[in-house]
Amino acid sequence: MNPFLPRAITLAILIATPGVLRAQPPGRPAPIRGAAEAISAEQLAWDLAVLASDDRRGRNTPSPGFDAAADYITQRLARAGLTPAGDAGTFRQHYELRESRVDTEAAAIEIGGRRFTLGRDFAMRSLASPIDATLPVVYVGHGWVIPDRKIDPYAGVDVRGKLVLAHGPRALPKGVEIQQVGRVAVGAETPFAAATARGAAGVLFITQASELVRWDEIRLANTIRRELEPSVPSAYAAIPVTSVLLTPPLTTALLEGESLSGPSALGLGDQADYPASFQLKKTATLHLPVAAPTLHRPFNVVAILEGSDPNVKGEAVTVFAHLDGAVGARTVNGDPIYNSADDNASGSAALLSIAEQLAAAPRPRRTIVFVWDSGEEQGLWGTRWFVHAPPVPLSNIVAHVNVDMIGASRRPGSADAASAGVTERNEVFLIGPRVLSAQASVLLDRVNDGYLKVRFNRELDRADSEFFYPRTDAGPFLERGILTIGFTTGIHNRYHLPADEASALDPLQMHAIARTVLASVWMLADAAERPRIDQPIPPSVPRHP
Repeated sequence: MNPFLPRAITLAILIATPGVLRAQPPGRPAPIRGAAEAISAEQLAWDLAVLASDDRRGRNTPSPGFDAAADYITQRLARAGLTPAGDAGTFRQHYELRESRVDTEAAAIEIGGRRFTLGRDFAMRSLASPIDATLPVVYVGHGWVIPDRKIDPYAGVDVRGKLVLAHGPRALPKGVEIQQVGRVAVGAETPFAAATARGAAGVLFITQASELVRWDEIRLANTIRRELEPSVPSAYAAIPVTSVLLTPPLTTALLEGESLSGPSALGLGDQADYPASFQLKKTATLHLPVAAPTLHRPFNVVAILEGSDPNVKGEAVTVFAHLDGAVGARTVNGDPIYNSADDNASGSAALLSIAEQLAAAPRPRRTIVFVWDSGEEQGLWGTRWFVHAPPVPLSNIVAHVNVDMIGASRRPGSADAASAGVTERNEVFLIGPRVLSAQASVLLDRVNDGYLKVRFNRELDRADSEFFYPRTDAGPFLERGILTIGFTTGIHNRYHLPADEASALDPLQMHAIARTVLASVWMLADAAERPRIDQPIPPSVPRHP
């Protein structure tokens, strides 16, 4: 079925489909409505204020502020009687994070006896591993591979163990548009992915003018890499190849005496008119040493509510809210503290109340796994680790619910009244079911229509929306074929700024959404038929084991 059929037509088809009729839920039990009603706006406001306080400093991963917020949550989970599902009988699920740093003083590139230094002559674009070698260089134009268009600048050249020289990294083939959804290039291999797949040792980019004009911002950026150990595949995994951005003087020196001169090459990335690929006559010596790595042990907070039906309690619904925040270094309007209140203390506070009230309610047939994950703002570290080492078999997870930023509303006079990307009060973006599951979409609508009637805004429930994939914690689940459902009130003008403070949020908005999520999660976990994906997963979603 086409997921973009008008709603009325879609529902008419669903009503005529026996499988969907069987999937429609029975009436919601009164005790579950009571559990939802036991969530109070006052408790949500209090928990939001605690998690987003100045003392927590935005809950970066890893940080003492994150640890303190996690302790606050785990104490409440223990009192509620939820089962710990972390390491050694605790609520903490740890993972290893390797931090590598370029030795910026020693980093250099040598061309024909001339030495070029980091920050002045080149900048890091990505760090995967150190390089200390003299290597051949292969020019590959834009560096993109698009199989359906028969575009492959690597055909006829060998880049294994060599340096790839490409324009970019945003240069594109002439006359070709590549659909990019977040970090995903649909139907194409990026220069990073293409070079890695063909065994290149590294990538040198002939930097475009759009990057050169902000050289002061980027010249010492990307010198630190933090990644899971071992890495877990996902769209948000760290770039798998070391790459650098070359300045015009370094580009000119590298191409001196070659069939493509430096001055001629400098504008090609913007003109999108590239010569054929070729191997340079000269080599380049890269000294990109890395200091001894630092190992961190961040963690997720994980709790389980076991299902009541012996036949299906092995199946589970996971409910996530990332506990970490995006902590910047720049003081804005005199405020140096990034409290990360909406993103995502709001979701974390809601999930805490949801878990507490469900623990006291009649249990659904299936198990519910509650997770406050870490490292979402850095690279989906906690979520990627969870799908790598889940406390229940991944094949038994029937649906994943993500609660991320649910505290904003465009109510008159509020801090977000002028934020066009934010919902009205009593409105939430629902993301995932329209694209993936007619069965789940009907179930959620029925739950909502029979309860608070929050307006489900489906504007972002589209295959081409990066909020569907890959921009949230749902991404690693969807990459592994698991039904994902997201609740959010959208992106406001305070996003990732110190102004994202608890006082700017709408506790009544959080209250309505938290109660709706509780009822929705319980009904998914109690459904007579296993929730499932019944629509084709869009081709924009790569699949990972």
